[in-house]
Amino acid sequence: MKRVTMLFLGASPLFACGGEDHDHAPGDHQEPVAIQFSALVGDRPFACGQTYQGVGTSQSTLEPLDFKLYIHDPQLIRSNGERVPLALIQDGVWQRERVSLLDFEDGTGLCQTGSPGIHTTIDGLAPDFGDYVGVELSIGLPPEMNHLDAATAPAPLSAPGMWWSWSGGFKYLRLDAKTRGNAAYYLHLGATDCEGTPATGFSCQAGNVPKVVLMGFDMGRSQVKIDVARLWSGVDLDAQIDGVTDFVPGCMSFSGDPECPAVFQKLGLAFGASAAGEQSAFEVQ
Repeated sequence: MKRVTMLFLGASPLFACGGEDHDHAPGDHQEPVAIQFSALVGDRPFACGQTYQGVGTSQSTLEPLDFKLYIHDPQLIRSNGERVPLALIQDGVWQRERVSLLDFEDGTGLCQTGSPGIHTTIDGLAPDFGDYVGVELSIGLPPEMNHLDAATAPAPLSAPGMWWSWSGGFKYLRLDAKTRGNAAYYLHLGATDCEGTPATGFSCQAGNVPKVVLMGFDMGRSQVKIDVARLWSGVDLDAQIDGVTDFVPGCMSFSGDPECPAVFQKLGLAFGASAAGEQSAFEVQ
């Protein structure tokens, strides 16, 4: 069974002993919860300044340039399927309102991003009783936050390199690497085919928000793992663009991009005529 990291800090007797508290009604008390994440390339931790071999269909060698992603509205799942919202701790840097930014690059090596800090935990509050057996994560931003101006928006929406344009909105997930054949190979996930203006608002035909559901967990032991090698396992990281059907090395989420279907499948998203499959990039370590 897949598991998810959920650390209940300062645990109540329910979590410590497995007992049942009949003295309080649901929602009376909240406990801190930390969901830990780790980025890997195969069986090795993702780290700037490191090189990784045997990735993608060409078995390329890569070195990281950047890796960040937004997650919004995380929810805990009870055994009966009920979703319980995790109220995010408002630190004003990595988490604000309903959004948390995960950042796996530290500004060293080739990761010259201007953001040396890392953040690999979602911190929140949840009711301290209930049979939690899983978590649901929405990768990206809520639609009403996607087209804010990154120049004036508060952190974490002001993170360097995570904004496309007014019509494009934000990059929900950014994964860049130097490969054997390309100085930069990209995965920029975001909403596409958007129309509108800042005054009237925007609508997007392709929301491109993966829903990641992981069931089962060992409190205080497991971590949610994101495997970069698996995410890129179906693409040729050394492929050269032709300027006709492909204009940027990698997947930029726009319709017709030939390098997107295999990556979207790993994220559980449909792309054009390619149907959505079960996501496989996120699992529990």
